[in-house]
Amino acid sequence: MMRFGKKVCYLLASMLVMYSCNSNEHELEMNLTNAVNVEENAMVNSILENILNEVEYNMLSIDNGTATKQDSIPFVKIADNNNQENTKTLSINYGQQNSIDYLGKLKRGRITTQIEGEFKSEECCYTVSFEQYYINNLNITGSIKVDSRKSASSENLTFDVTFEEILFTDEKENTYSLSGKLSKEWIEGYETSNNHWDDQFFISGTTSGINSEGREYQSEILTPLLVSHACEFIASGEVLFTAENESCTYSYGNGLCDNKGFFTKDGQQYPFEYGRYQFRYQK
Repeated sequence: MMRFGKKVCYLLASMLVMYSCNSNEHELEMNLTNAVNVEENAMVNSILENILNEVEYNMLSIDNGTATKQDSIPFVKIADNNNQENTKTLSINYGQQNSIDYLGKLKRGRITTQIEGEFKSEECCYTVSFEQYYINNLNITGSIKVDSRKSASSENLTFDVTFEEILFTDEKENTYSLSGKLSKEWIEGYETSNNHWDDQFFISGTTSGINSEGREYQSEILTPLLVSHACEFIASGEVLFTAENESCTYSYGNGLCDNKGFFTKDGQQYPFEYGRYQFRYQK
């Protein structure tokens, strides 16, 4: 009799566990703007800014006639396009095998940038493309087009950034797409040509795509994102993130160079970290 009672208890306990798991999965499925989705959106934004940071640093070095940022990069090549005036090709080549950069990230492949004009001028434009490029085994394809101009509201140099069919793909074929337009205003460090590390920028605009769950999303910057050539992460700024019909706001923090942020939903704040450079949802 006692043995029968134990079997009944085990059966009831198993049913409770199964109900709890199913409830949690249902809750996560219905809660589209959860910590994972917010973290991944913050992550892809940070990766793209980190790529532009790398390109911009080398472009500034070219214009100043100083050494390019070698990092752990096996080969950085600058080629003048003799058939076109004031045009160059910048190639940042990590090789076919993973190399560890100075931030501890695994990288391989090539970033190629076609440049017209000098980076600090109002007549500069450049296009960034990727050739078998990976960061932490996350493949990135698509292109980034950048055009410079003077800000309409200030005298600061501003860059119009267009992301064209950016696609992130991990080792398990999870994907994350992103397209959109951003404005990047140079707010600090323009006058100090020999010191790239004090350069700071404000970023605003909107991007959209399909996240790793296969859901449509939109990311609208509410408070300009603060980025710097001295930091791999986005230091501050606020974003309105919408996944299908659900929305929340998230923040990159209070100006510290770290990978920590928080998002706010229904009046509650929840912390997240976005520096893993991997998708959390797996197929």
